[in-house]
Amino acid sequence: MEMTIENIELHYTPLTKQLLIYYVKTQYEENADISDESLRTELLWLCNNNQLDQLFLGEYLLSETRLTQ
Repeated sequence: MEMTIENIELHYTPLTKQLLIYYVKTQYEENADISDESLRTELLWLCNNNQLDQLFLGEYLLSETRLTQ
């Protein structure tokens, strides 16, 4: 089976999953859906729209170290 982003299972990529959670919480605040299916949908959208850099921006915006300085 060819590995592509479409068939990634997030429970095998915990760091990517956490980045997606940061992103979703930043984008949707109280309405954030962090179910695996929703996170996977967001990942595919970000990839297809050349927006994967948004994952890193979300991590930065929610960084506890940055917020406590």
